[in-house]
Amino acid sequence: QKKKNFIPATIDAEGITCLALSPNHKYLAIAEKSEKAIITIFDLLTLKRRKLLVSPECGSREYVSMAFSPDGKTLAAQAGAPEWNLLLWIWEKAKVASMVKSTNQQGMPLYQCAFNPHDGSLLTVCGNQIFKSFRAAESNLKPLAPLLGKREPQNYTTHLWLPDEKERVVVGTDQGELLLVEGGELKGSLVSPGEGIAIEVILPYSKGFIVGGDHGRLSLYEKTEDKDYYKSSKSFAIENNLVKLKSLAIQPGEETLICALENNQMFSLSMANTDIMKADEMNFELFTQSFHSKGITGVDCCVRKPLVATCSTDNSVRIWNYNLKTTELVKFFPEEAFSIAFHPSGLHILVGFADKLRMMNLLMDDIRAFKEFGIKGCKECCFSHGGSYFAAVNNNTIQVYNTYTCDNIGNLRGHNGKVKSVYWSPDDTKLVSAGMDGAVYEWTLKDFKRNKENVIKGCGYNCVLSTPDSHQILAVGSDRKLKEFEESPGAGFQVSKEFDTGGVMTQICLPISGRALFAASETGTIRSYNYPLTGQYTEYQAHAGPITRMRVSFDDTMLFCVSEDGSLFVFDVREKDGRAKAGKEAAVAFAEEVLVTRSDLEEKKARMAELETQVNELTTQNEYKLRLKDLDLNERIKDITEKFTHELEGDKAKFELLLQEKNEQEMEYEEKLKQSEERHQGQMHALEAQFQAKIMGEVERYHALQQEKELLNERWDEQNALLVESHERVILELTEEYEEKLQEEQVSLHTEQQEKGEAAREFEETKRQLEEDADREIDALKKQYEAKLTQEREVGLRLKGENGIMKKKFNALQKDIDDQKEEIKQLFEQKKELYQTIGSLEKDIAGLKKEISERDETIGDKEKRIYDLKKKNQELEKFKFVLDYKIKELKKQIEPRELEIADMKEQIKEMDHELERYHKNNASLDLTISDLKLKLDGIQKESLLQRKANQDLQSVIRQFHHNLHETAQHIQDPKALKESVKKLYQKHCAEDVKPTELEEDIQKEYNRQREYLEKSVESLKRKLHKDMESHRQDNMRIMQENVTLIKEINELRREVRQGEASQSRG
Repeated sequence: QKKKNFIPATIDAEGITCLALSPNHKYLAIAEKSEKAIITIFDLLTLKRRKLLVSPECGSREYVSMAFSPDGKTLAAQAGAPEWNLLLWIWEKAKVASMVKSTNQQGMPLYQCAFNPHDGSLLTVCGNQIFKSFRAAESNLKPLAPLLGKREPQNYTTHLWLPDEKERVVVGTDQGELLLVEGGELKGSLVSPGEGIAIEVILPYSKGFIVGGDHGRLSLYEKTEDKDYYKSSKSFAIENNLVKLKSLAIQPGEETLICALENNQMFSLSMANTDIMKADEMNFELFTQSFHSKGITGVDCCVRKPLVATCSTDNSVRIWNYNLKTTELVKFFPEEAFSIAFHPSGLHILVGFADKLRMMNLLMDDIRAFKEFGIKGCKECCFSHGGSYFAAVNNNTIQVYNTYTCDNIGNLRGHNGKVKSVYWSPDDTKLVSAGMDGAVYEWTLKDFKRNKENVIKGCGYNCVLSTPDSHQILAVGSDRKLKEFEESPGAGFQVSKEFDTGGVMTQICLPISGRALFAASETGTIRSYNYPLTGQYTEYQAHAGPITRMRVSFDDTMLFCVSEDGSLFVFDVREKDGRAKAGKEAAVAFAEEVLVTRSDLEEKKARMAELETQVNELTTQNEYKLRLKDLDLNERIKDITEKFTHELEGDKAKFELLLQEKNEQEMEYEEKLKQSEERHQGQMHALEAQFQAKIMGEVERYHALQQEKELLNERWDEQNALLVESHERVILELTEEYEEKLQEEQVSLHTEQQEKGEAAREFEETKRQLEEDADREIDALKKQYEAKLTQEREVGLRLKGENGIMKKKFNALQKDIDDQKEEIKQLFEQKKELYQTIGSLEKDIAGLKKEISERDETIGDKEKRIYDLKKKNQELEKFKFVLDYKIKELKKQIEPRELEIADMKEQIKEMDHELERYHKNNASLDLTISDLKLKLDGIQKESLLQRKANQDLQSVIRQFHHNLHETAQHIQDPKALKESVKKLYQKHCAEDVKPTELEEDIQKEYNRQREYLEKSVESLKRKLHKDMESHRQDNMRIMQENVTLIKEINELRREVRQGEASQSRG
């Protein structure tokens, strides 16, 4: 069951611009348009607000897109115009981690931002001529290299990071292109869902991704292993909703896909059967019910039924059931509807269209007009409380009609401007009106004259109403004030109370209880004023646009308001302590009557009778089939019962034998068990005695080792004391010795430092002399190597000339090799054609064999049928005694019957001859098949010869490749290369090679023979098929005639026997 929950928005906000859901589905981010763009984070488990994110760095009044990071700790938010800043929030701390301007120099708009699901630091944005990527690092966003390279910029409407690939992203454009980017490079374009169909949204799922675009088009792309990466598997369109798909959502189990459209509709698509769905069928269903696609202009509620009627500029009129929260009726009209009124009975509505005012009946499944009035563009109409009259506004005139006769009983004239609001008094004797001319009039319907008035120039009133006692009048208008009028001396009203509303109020409603006043504003908020008026109110945020109409239910428990945003809000009206208001008619249940026309009722009755007849027929058929099944099942149960009874008896006998064997084995194993226990006890006693002796020996050994250990400890203590004394003496001797050596080393170090200074001076002198010698040698070597370089250049030029000659020779050889390859390719093609011919012939032979086997099976079935008929004939002969009373009449007919029998026998003989002739034809067909087999063998032999020749050519080519490779090894040695090329030429061109071309006459003769054989095979196939068909038909005809003749012969035989038996008895 579908359940709805409401999340309250911010009161001062102007509407929700975008949403984002965290990857763990725990948090929801809502962005709202306001003076400063607002982001609110809600906990989806408790529906409570977690954080409120507001930043002056936003640079816009709204956010156009948001996305949570893969770990859910950060939130990317793309702000709107004019700055188009991209903000990265650490939302749990309500802190902006970094901010960057993501648009281009022209300030083009942006549509979407998204995180890479495998890399939480990689963020991308797309927009008009913009597709950028950023890296989040060290509290800033660094722009990366363009992912689309130098591609011409387009209007990139949406993009998606594929969750099953680390660096793969799909980008959609307004021209219907799908671009695939992987690893920072553009891989190419995928198959478009439709030429010129703008792509609006891309959603991932387990098999690939789903694309939603313009014209209600939805395409499913699945992953493939080929170079195209993804292919379009299915494409669907939502009928009668050729608008943009704005958003897609899929259940975690991928059972249902939800589509949100630009015209405020939501459809669901079952993903379980997408493989078998047809693309040209309507596979979508409304997710809840249909909604208005444009602004709603009128609303009214019914007294006797829980119904609300709305009309809209989308040319539709809808009837809603607010108890069931469903749509009862929907009907579209050619013109826009501006106002609507619901009759208290719930059986009629009054709708003001652009061309006329229409009175309509609410039928069971239709809204049908039965009276039209010549009032164009009626912006206000309403029924009286009793339903006997209704008032309709015609520009600045109010026309009053009788509901049941539809007669115009009076016109109320006096307004100088358009009348905006009309209100009936509770007793239906007075009418209050207000208009753009600033006038509020009270009219009496007895004489259709003005009773009281109040005129304020410059104030255009939007709504007016009177209190239940008709003593006060309340009105709101363009002066942004809420006024309360009271009677004044004379024939007028005077303003008794006036409150500044701070904005334009569009509608007001006063419940019958008179405890509160509801007012609607042009910003979409609803205020609840305390009544009598004190100026105090409570404000509730509802719509995202100006509220156009507002009504309270008859029992004061529901408040209905509609707006230009196309939505209908239903509020539950309660007391301040939370208790629901008790309606006056709480004891009266809502009416359930509906209107049905006589023709519809007769049609439904006829349809019901037809369906009842079909049901009865189906019931009879099903009962007959069930009886047959019961009989069959009873027989099967009987057979199975007998079978299992026999098996059970056999199993019982087996069980008794096995039980006896089990008892014998138990006794045997009990004896073995006793013997093994006795043996085990004896072995255990022996082992205990043995191990007791071993333990005693080990104890004695342990005591001896203990004494030996104590002696060793005493000896070691003495040795340790001696070692300590000797060690101390050695340390003193070594200390004295090394002090003497240290003094000697210091003396030697001083002498070494003096020698080092002298050696450094000698090294500097030697270094200077060596540098001079090296300079002289370098000059000499430079001159020598420059001479060698000139010689090498001359040699290089000469080698270049020889290399050009070798290149020409190599090109000539390469051309010869290419010619050989072309010849080999032609041979391969001929070989392939021969294989195809062989395969087709083998298929034909298999088909002929299959047909022969089918004919054999048919003949076997017919013989079996003949055998069954003979058996039945034998059974029927057993009942010949029943027909004894016909013997006397049949005696006179015996002779002509015998003549007929003889004729029948002659016909049977002729049929036998004809059957033999058909057998001969079958034999000739067998000979034809054998000839075809011989031809096939010949073709196979020829194919083997061609294969052998091909193998010889391949071996020659391989040998040539080997020799050519050996020749190429001498490419650096011209002489060896020349000799090798000569040997190669002598080896492979020993004889003059002449181009061998097939003579034209031989080729023509070959083609003619081939065509002749193909035509012969085709004609033989057709002839064989025709003969087999005719044979089958003749066989069937002969078999049927044989059956009828056998039946007649059997009947005549019975008659003859009966006649003979009766004659013998006579």
